[in-house]
Amino acid sequence: QAGILLTVVIIIMSNVVTTITALSMSAICTNGEVRAGGAYYLISRSLGHRIGGPIGILFSTGQAVAVALYVIGFCETVVLLAPSTLTGDELNDIRVFGLMIVSILLVMAYIGTGWVIKLQIFLLGLLVCSIISVILGAFVTPTDESAGFVGINSGAASENVGPEYREGYDFFAVFAVFFPAVTGIMAGANISGDLQNPSENIPAGTLWAILISTIVYIFMAIIIGAVVEREDEGSENGLYGDPLIMVTVAVPYIGGPLVLAGIFAATFSSGLASLVGAPRILMSVAQDDLIPAIKPFAVVRESDKSPIRGYFLTYFVSGCCILIGSLNAIAPLISMFFMITYGLINLSTFALELSKSPSWRPKFTYYNKWVSLFGFFMCLVIMFLTSYLIALAAIILTAALYFYIDYRDPPVNWGSARQARQFYSVEKSMMNMRNYVKHVKTFRPHSLVMTGEPQDRLHLARFIASMRKGYGITVYGNVVTGGYEETVKDFRHRKLDHGYFVDESVSNLKVRGFLSSVIAPNLRDGQQSLLCCSGLGVMRPNTLMLGFKKDWQEVLEMKTKEEKSADTSERKNASNEVSDYISMIRDGFKMGMGVMVSRNLEKIDWDIAPDAQSKKTIDVYWLVDDGGLTLLIPYILTLHSYWKHHTLRLMLIGDPASKGVIANLTTMFRIPCELHEVEIEASKLEDYKNIKKQSSVAAESKQKDQHWKEVASAIKSESKGASLVFVTLPYPVKGIETSRYMTWLDDMTDVNAPVILIRGNNENVLTFYLE
Repeated sequence: QAGILLTVVIIIMSNVVTTITALSMSAICTNGEVRAGGAYYLISRSLGHRIGGPIGILFSTGQAVAVALYVIGFCETVVLLAPSTLTGDELNDIRVFGLMIVSILLVMAYIGTGWVIKLQIFLLGLLVCSIISVILGAFVTPTDESAGFVGINSGAASENVGPEYREGYDFFAVFAVFFPAVTGIMAGANISGDLQNPSENIPAGTLWAILISTIVYIFMAIIIGAVVEREDEGSENGLYGDPLIMVTVAVPYIGGPLVLAGIFAATFSSGLASLVGAPRILMSVAQDDLIPAIKPFAVVRESDKSPIRGYFLTYFVSGCCILIGSLNAIAPLISMFFMITYGLINLSTFALELSKSPSWRPKFTYYNKWVSLFGFFMCLVIMFLTSYLIALAAIILTAALYFYIDYRDPPVNWGSARQARQFYSVEKSMMNMRNYVKHVKTFRPHSLVMTGEPQDRLHLARFIASMRKGYGITVYGNVVTGGYEETVKDFRHRKLDHGYFVDESVSNLKVRGFLSSVIAPNLRDGQQSLLCCSGLGVMRPNTLMLGFKKDWQEVLEMKTKEEKSADTSERKNASNEVSDYISMIRDGFKMGMGVMVSRNLEKIDWDIAPDAQSKKTIDVYWLVDDGGLTLLIPYILTLHSYWKHHTLRLMLIGDPASKGVIANLTTMFRIPCELHEVEIEASKLEDYKNIKKQSSVAAESKQKDQHWKEVASAIKSESKGASLVFVTLPYPVKGIETSRYMTWLDDMTDVNAPVILIRGNNENVLTFYLE
């Protein structure tokens, strides 16, 4: 079909692919201990289980189909030699003989791989003898040229140099049929678990096999093309008509039987190697538990660890393919499976080199990452040039398996090149931001949420998760109180230094963030450490969130008899507990952060999102110009699917004349909201009863009491049906009475609705300018 010249090109091109792949494979094999699984093991431990899993399935399937390819080649020879048909149809004869041969292979594999390897050595010797007989026979002058063998001096070489395609074949169709002949390079890798030293055996054996087979293929192609002529179409002789022309070319008398023995040896040994290799690849995938459906094939025979169930599955798959009966129909399918595998082995080496991981130290150094990348693209291009439909189907199947394994997310960690590259990329990206300068247009809320262990206060974590449309980072702050020496062992045992928290118990919320835990003598000292150290580089929290301390009155008043009989130091500690809480709010402002204090968030039902007909509202009492954080956070919430049907209401308390100014501001800030005026009858407000030292309260403090009473009254009367209320947080000036400040917070949040007390740090986070 292709002629001498293009046949040599096909052989070289095929072996360029296998050589590049062998170099890549050798680098991976010498970077650590290689276990059972062959190509699957190499790819999965390099590119990760998401890519390794699909390749393991496809490659084991390809090996199973390859068994059928070699068996059909064996049987075609038998049928051509037979004096008469067994069933009256040559195709049916191939099917019958094929099922018999594959059954013999199954029995041999069942006996054990040690015996198989010894048989391969004998078959190799037989194959070498048959090749030598053909080479010697080519230089013998033929006695009868009618069979197409015309001798070395006939001039056939010049006639056979160029291509002469028939029966719909072209260059890449011929390539697809030939390529399975060079896929034996994975035979050693496929039985890696049975080798004494795979890291040395696989590179040496594979590279020598490629070199020798390439020389033999090219030499045989030239020899046969030079001594055999093309017959006319329809003839049963010559290069086109006689598949066993090498029997005619071989040395007279003994050459023919040797060639036939060589054909049988080559096809039989290759089929046996594939039948032994395919189940071992499948067994490795099953033992890694990536796909539950194939878990039964992880079971092995106790005596020699042979995958018996895998043998029978391979027998079944190859038997089904044998029923097709055509070698040329099966070969392109096998080529696709092998091309994908070879391409990804090359990509694995490129990815490992690109990862710049200290663990990538292969002993085999005769490789190059760019050559490996070229090998990957070469495999991809050849796939589509051979048959774009089969190539597309193979890629779609690989992608489907990839997404399935990604969806299952099995708990495996093999330290893949992808992980190593992620570390490198993240570090590089973080360093690239070293010249980042804050700007109002690039502000996004990065939250430090004082949850303790997040699973204990999921209502805080879930609320912050609903702010994810702000695309800021979330750090869950956890303070473990106690001495370092006494606490650190339990700290590490509970994996509080793990660094991440994820909760998927609510379908419409992606609760995820970084867990930052510290050991400190008390809660306030721990929070101060978190304020100073949380985050990395420019990715640092700028907004602090605390829960409300509901038991502040009990702590201060110590109502029970036991509390009343407590000594002075205990009373002082109780008072310090509340004052420390206020100081924690003040510490957040001193660090330049916005602060949020939440109450009643546990009342939010995250499983049922309100619809457009519910007419729910988020009420915002923006009482102080804090830079705009009090308005920005509620707006970000409305971008989330849970809050998107809520109306944002800006509640106006005070001078009615300010309504126009605020309406203009919200328009310029592009914050869609309704303005709602609130009227308060100050004369009906009662004095606070929980504030200590009322007689010594200064006029200024009484004025503030009045202000916050008005705000609390407005919330209770106007926001009864609100889904969420945002209110400006009073600033805890130093020296303010503990009971006074806590009374303000308590009164404003003592409603049925979830309430967020919020205040920015006077840094502008909203702007209507373009620069």
